[in-house]
Amino acid sequence: MRVAVISAYYKEPRYVLRRCHESVLAQAGNVTHVMVADGFPSSDVDSWKGVIHIKIPNHADYGDTPRGIGAACASANGFDAICFLDADNWYAPNHVETMRIIVEETGAQVVTATRTIFTANGRMLGICKESNGVDFNDTNCYFLTRAAFPACAAWLFKDPRESIRGDKIFWNTVRTGGYLHFHSIVPTVNYVSTFAFHYEMFGEVPPDDSKVIAKLPGRQNFQMVSYAEYKAMGGAGGR
Repeated sequence: MRVAVISAYYKEPRYVLRRCHESVLAQAGNVTHVMVADGFPSSDVDSWKGVIHIKIPNHADYGDTPRGIGAACASANGFDAICFLDADNWYAPNHVETMRIIVEETGAQVVTATRTIFTANGRMLGICKESNGVDFNDTNCYFLTRAAFPACAAWLFKDPRESIRGDKIFWNTVRTGGYLHFHSIVPTVNYVSTFAFHYEMFGEVPPDDSKVIAKLPGRQNFQMVSYAEYKAMGGAGGR
C-alpha cells in the first residue's frame, strides 16, 4: 500500500519541520511525505529524503488549500491512502502500520486515530477526549483509502470564510459520506495545541495567550481570539 502523508506548512522553524518529517520517515512500509509550502517554502526541504515538495502561493486559510492540493497530487500519482499531518505535529513510529492493519482486517475505507495533546513547550496534557471518531476527528488523525479520496474536495470548495473551522467541515464531509469507518483507540498521533479548550479538558486554567475560536459581538463569522480577550467578552474556554 502506497501511503501519502500530506503536510501543509507555513513559517514553522526548521527543527519543527524536521521533527514532523522524521516521524514520517520512521513509518514502516511505502510512505511518502508530501510537504506543501503555503507561500513560504524552506529550501532545506528540497534535499530531504522521501519528500515530494510542492510550493504554492500563500492562501491564508489555515492550511486547507495546501491539504487539498497535496491530496489531489497524491490521488493523481496513484497513492492508495492519504493521511494529513500538520507541520507542528508528529506520528508515533507505529502510526501508519496501525492504520494499514485496521484497513486489512476490517475493510475500512476511513480509519481515524487517537491523539495525545501536548503544549507548545512540549509538556504532555493527556489523551484527547474530543477527537474520538464519533463526535469529532482531528485533521491529523485520518487514514483515507482511495474510496474516500473524494472527501478531500471539502478542503478546496467550501466557503473561504469557513476556513477557520475547516477541520469540522471536513469531519462532517467524511461522517456523512457513507464510508466504512473504524476508529483506533491506540494514541499514535502527537498534537501540539495552543487552544484554551484543551487545557480545560485536563482540568487546567488556560494561559491568557492560548486561543479560542469564537463569534465576536456583532460578527457573523468565527474568529480566533486569545483566551484573555475571550474572558473579557464574558466567555470561558472554548474552541
